[in-house]
Amino acid sequence: MKFMSNLCVIERIQPEHYMDIQGLYTNESVREYLGGIPQKNYIEASFRGMLEAPFPNTYFYISLKKTGEFIGLVSIDEYHEQELYELSYQFLPEYWGRGLAFEVLTQVVEEGLTYLNISSIVAETQTANRASCRLLEKLGMKKVQVLERFGREQAVYELKNTSAVTRQIVAISGGGFSQQIPSFIDHYILSQIKTTERIKICFIPTASNDAQGYIDKFYSAFTHCDATHILQEDMNNIKIREKILAQDIIYVGGGNTKLLLDKWHAYQFGELLKEAYKSGVILAGMSAGAMCWFDKCFSENQHNHYEEYNGLGLLSGTFCPHYDDPERSMLFNSWLKNNATLQAYTLNDAETLHFNNEKLVAKIQCY
Repeated sequence: MKFMSNLCVIERIQPEHYMDIQGLYTNESVREYLGGIPQKNYIEASFRGMLEAPFPNTYFYISLKKTGEFIGLVSIDEYHEQELYELSYQFLPEYWGRGLAFEVLTQVVEEGLTYLNISSIVAETQTANRASCRLLEKLGMKKVQVLERFGREQAVYELKNTSAVTRQIVAISGGGFSQQIPSFIDHYILSQIKTTERIKICFIPTASNDAQGYIDKFYSAFTHCDATHILQEDMNNIKIREKILAQDIIYVGGGNTKLLLDKWHAYQFGELLKEAYKSGVILAGMSAGAMCWFDKCFSENQHNHYEEYNGLGLLSGTFCPHYDDPERSMLFNSWLKNNATLQAYTLNDAETLHFNNEKLVAKIQCY
């Protein structure tokens, strides 16, 4: 197996590569966060294991396309005791800071996920190795676990094969935990996550202007989950991306749609939610928290007058919750006459739409 990035050659390791690998394993800077320099017999055994590794374990020798200089080692192999595959890498320090690691790893991940036919790949690095953590985050990997291994705190990152990810949005007109506990629709949302671990769910109460009573109801409803929330003041926190991408479900509350969209725009929070959606995090929301996913929104402003707003555009068309309210339905229908090309979804209270990969797959009624 051999392929190219823009500046590098990426090829399966061969016996003649031993001296270069030995030099890599005995470089103090390279081994700083990898347990130090190992004994010669360990290096020999490791290299022999690379050559003899059964499929799909793969070890890549990286060299510069222009000069043939060896720069590093990258591998995809079985991850400890779990049925997962791990991306590992070591690059010589004279090639750090030149973008080569990012270039090579991007290509290896793209080729590897396809060639090996695996749905996701993980990477583990010491949390103290900030450069490595930043590199994995730049690759689009999200931190999913922090643990102790080899006497050091390790961060585990994961990248899912986007072609295998099911993108889901659950758009709720009314109901949910704000009106009843337990709630059928909330149970339905949770049932979309197939895991034996506690489900990670995050509440976004922006549209209610972060109303504390609303937040309290959320926590009362999801005591059996790993629940958290994000306030407006948290949205520019440097760790907010990590927190969002670690969730299984993002649940957006109802309230004022214009307030929600304005605040998200100010913090570029909508772009982060788009990234989470593409990575497979389920987006759920009620009323304003359902309208926001569509191209266009038609709802009240702070003065209770109806206006048109641009939504996040994850779903085509527009969405009208509480359509059984006579005034709302009348105003929405009037506005829609001037937007005849828009796909319009109108829902009475206690009705919900479920979209998979931007396609409507279910309409749920909870009377």
